Amino acid sequence: MSVLELSLAFAAVLIGLTGAWSPCGFSMVETIGLEGDGGRRWTTVGACATFLVGAVLGGVVTFGSLSALGEAVHGAGGRLAYTVAAAIAVAAAAAEARGMRIVPQIRRQLPQGWRWTMPLPLASALYGILLGLGFTTFVLSFGVWALAGIGVALGDPSAGVLIGAAFGVGRAIPVLAVAPAVDTPLGIRCVELMAERPALYRIFRLGDALTLGLVAAALATSTATAARTEVGRGADPSTTGKALAFQRPDRSGVPRFGGQIHDRPGRDPAVGGPYVAVVSSGDQIQILNRYNRDPIGSVPAPHAQALAISRGWLAYLTVDGGRYSLRVRRLKHPADPGKVRGVASASRPVEIGHPSLDGDRLLYSVSKRRRNSIKRYSLSAGKGETVLRSRTAELLNPSVKGRRLLYVRVDRARQSPQKTTPPKLRQRLMLKRLGGHGEGHRIYSHGPDRTLWSTSLGRRGFVTLLGHGGPKIVSANR
Repeated sequence: MSVLELSLAFAAVLIGLTGAWSPCGFSMVETIGLEGDGGRRWTTVGACATFLVGAVLGGVVTFGSLSALGEAVHGAGGRLAYTVAAAIAVAAAAAEARGMRIVPQIRRQLPQGWRWTMPLPLASALYGILLGLGFTTFVLSFGVWALAGIGVALGDPSAGVLIGAAFGVGRAIPVLAVAPAVDTPLGIRCVELMAERPALYRIFRLGDALTLGLVAAALATSTATAARTEVGRGADPSTTGKALAFQRPDRSGVPRFGGQIHDRPGRDPAVGGPYVAVVSSGDQIQILNRYNRDPIGSVPAPHAQALAISRGWLAYLTVDGGRYSLRVRRLKHPADPGKVRGVASASRPVEIGHPSLDGDRLLYSVSKRRRNSIKRYSLSAGKGETVLRSRTAELLNPSVKGRRLLYVRVDRARQSPQKTTPPKLRQRLMLKRLGGHGEGHRIYSHGPDRTLWSTSLGRRGFVTLLGHGGPKIVSANR
């Protein structure tokens, strides 16, 4: 989990917890609590559990939906989006630090009739949903509005789900902690302190201000997407964990582990799972143990030019004259790989790009004269689909990790109609959520003196720069 995600989750928990000082928070403690009836203990335990589930569900619905709305409107992330989100966090932190009156305020309370007409666990689940939704009852912190604005600005549903789940947990903590013991001296004392010591509420609002400040700092840091050079003279990165494989200008394969470089006989290296793969002499793909570099197995692969490997699969692209073929082999037993399977093939002018593997998911680009696309193929299910397409932009060299897709996008920059010179090409390294709308957001770009080429996605986004001075590999923050 990144620093930004950790700060968002921590802030959401505390902001949700601050909501315990609302009338609804007090009523839930008393509604679910034992109130002297020891025979209702297991009912109370069940009601606490369903309240937690409902609160998390409500939070996920609210903040996940707001983030999905932001994605639909402007796409995910980007420097401007992070800047706007940071500004929202700073404004809310300042308001919380000053203890300003919450405006706008929602003065709606929970429906009391549910606790008399429904089983307590069911009513508690519904109450939890309403409190988790955030805006259906009293709002006790500007942080609730800030989290909503940040979710829309980021346009990242996964971040929205994280915020919502953490917010729901925060709203549930006081109920889970106090309700089972509400009739004990400790429980009574907790309720008295919350009701009679407004300074505690003030302290929590100051905590909200602090955590929102941390969120703003994390967002500001995330906007700094300046790349750093990983390899001064190298190309075609492949990464997993802390391992990085690449090839030198003479096409010799080089795995790098923990800062140490290990020369290997072969070219077009790829690293994934516990393996390293290289194309060795005689058009053989050699599979090595990536921890000690011992050979494990090999397969024939005439005309292979690009590799990808995971724990369970080996993929490689062959180019024979003008014919492109993308093939895979199962690595259930890497010393004896499975039979070769064809996934895609094409003849020029159609081109197939470098493959990328994440588990059993294979991604690759297909470039045609009038349409370009990035394909995803499930090797276990044997089914494929298009995840991104364009008639105006080139979509090149995708890499995948989890729910993120990294690729190179090349299109023509917009210019005034009065200009007669050909428009310049715009090259961008893009990061996109798989399954999401839009083209994603830029994490790196370069001028026309260099060409963005092969990519790899790990803890950072890696890309090859071709051009003057020879190839080099740079990386940028995700």
